[in-house]
Amino acid sequence: MHVSMHEMEPKPCLGQASRISGKQTKSWYCSIKGRQIALGKDRRSAHQKFQELVTDSRHVEVDANTLYELSQAYLDWCQIHRKPGTYESHLRHLRQFIESVGKRLRPSQLRRQHVTRWHEGMTCGSTSRNDAVSVVQRMLNWAVEQEYIERNPVKGTRKPKRRRREVFFSRDQKDAIRKHASQPFLDLLDFLFLTGCRPLEARTLEARHLHDDLVIFPADESKGENESRVIYLVPGAKAIVERLAGCYPEGALFRNSRGGPWTKNAIVLRLNRISKKVGFRVIAYGARHSWATQALM
Repeated sequence: MHVSMHEMEPKPCLGQASRISGKQTKSWYCSIKGRQIALGKDRRSAHQKFQELVTDSRHVEVDANTLYELSQAYLDWCQIHRKPGTYESHLRHLRQFIESVGKRLRPSQLRRQHVTRWHEGMTCGSTSRNDAVSVVQRMLNWAVEQEYIERNPVKGTRKPKRRRREVFFSRDQKDAIRKHASQPFLDLLDFLFLTGCRPLEARTLEARHLHDDLVIFPADESKGENESRVIYLVPGAKAIVERLAGCYPEGALFRNSRGGPWTKNAIVLRLNRISKKVGFRVIAYGARHSWATQALM
């Protein structure tokens, strides 16, 4: 490993190591494997940091990685080891995070205030901001596990509180929702109300998952990927999926009018339109909560 600190000579020459507000700034720096590490403007503190880097070769290697490079390594891992939806979500959040802090920021330079300013500037709700911060924390914890960095520099950062999903519908509200839903979307809605399954489970349900009056997702397709997910079918729900299985023996059972599987965004848009017509908020998870509430009652 080649380490040099060109400035730490009896007659130091100041190098231009970084840009601040678009202007070249003179600063002490060292060169590590052809890459410049900024050490600051003060000679004494720069010399101390240089000695620490030289004596701790592992930290030198670690500090040579930028947060952007770590994010790319983590996303490569996610693409292989996580579901496509998880990968897309992490890609979106990490792309926004890197745009906020910049591609040149290194883990040792990251502070809690960077994360706080980033999520406070987002226009989405507190639950989505909580998810975004969790993704950044997960990426950094993964980097520690893989020994890219020695510690998570923003461990313990306070996240926005998640809002509890307390939306559920009375029988009259459910009837109003169904009144403004047409086929084939109505089949999907009815299945959610009849089974209490997760919207994602309904969207990804295929004929191969049907086993008489049960729906069984294998462990690698279920939430958490620890054990199989079983959904019990009441007669009404069974009739719906058996009819659709006759039309679609392969692929998703619930499809839109064009024959494509329902996407999360398409469902949200449909329910937003229904919300305006019925005068109250309608979300897909409301069907699941309604099923559980009515079962308890």
